[in-house]
Amino acid sequence: MQSTAAVMKIIKSTIIDILVVVLTWILFYRMSLWLFAYFEYNPRVYWVFLPAGIRMIAVFIFGWAGVLGLFIGSIITNEVELSGYVIYLAAISAMSPMVAKRACMWWFNIPDTLQGLSSKQLLAFAITGALSNALLSNLYFYFTDRANSLKGVFPMFVGDMLGTLIIFYLIAQILRLISLLHKKITPPIL
Repeated sequence: MQSTAAVMKIIKSTIIDILVVVLTWILFYRMSLWLFAYFEYNPRVYWVFLPAGIRMIAVFIFGWAGVLGLFIGSIITNEVELSGYVIYLAAISAMSPMVAKRACMWWFNIPDTLQGLSSKQLLAFAITGALSNALLSNLYFYFTDRANSLKGVFPMFVGDMLGTLIIFYLIAQILRLISLLHKKITPPIL
């Protein structure tokens, strides 16, 4: 049985994880709207949407705490008053990367640690995440009479896909830079 201190440490760590995801979501959501406002298909769909990449990274790193952080961040960045509509969209936005992660892990037989991911597998995660969010969101729009067709699936898929690929590329470049800096700083072994 875990001690109270250990449980409190886990709770504190989980809250910090959630807050990191919420703040990262808000930052990239605002940045995406600022950078790509011209690429708006409609008020809910963009041809380039950077937070889609944050969805995948949050779920990769933080798991279910990432899902909760995405849910809260989606609610905060929604420009509509809080309603069932906003909550459903936030839930779809938060859950779609977990659906993608679980489906790809099962399909490619990837361990829970995500070790050994190839570029092909990361691309599969990106495609699956973009597709699950685009399909689930647009089905929700359609069945709640907020859209009279599913024409938004393609632009939302493209926007989520491009956003995810841009974020994956930026993270890869940052990790590469860190690796290069580490090699320059590490003293040679004598």
